[in-house]
Amino acid sequence: MEERAEWMRNLFNALTSKQISRNRNFATFSRGWSRLVYHRYRVVDALKREADRLAEIPGTSCWVSGNEGELFFHLQCPRMQYTRKVALQGYEWEWLGQQRSVQSMLKVNALDSQLHDND
Repeated sequence: MEERAEWMRNLFNALTSKQISRNRNFATFSRGWSRLVYHRYRVVDALKREADRLAEIPGTSCWVSGNEGELFFHLQCPRMQYTRKVALQGYEWEWLGQQRSVQSMLKVNALDSQLHDND
């Protein structure tokens, strides 16, 4: 099982770094575990694009909850009445957490919580 998890991580990393393309390797991504990894890549990439778009709206926040077995990414924009909660694998969060828009929202959340703790 660990071997498959490492393979899935490597394939996800190759997709996010644009080293491989689903269009060029369609037969590989049309079935099996490759299809699952590609689907998860699309979900995480969509989260990144949503975070990019929503980061400009004041009040937008994101956070991670859960433990080692279950990891959830929350994205919330009260002004647009938008909330999204997605289960992630650890390697998916590693990549998503490195994205500029997500990092900026996490920093704002950390500053807000520090200000409220000091009250």
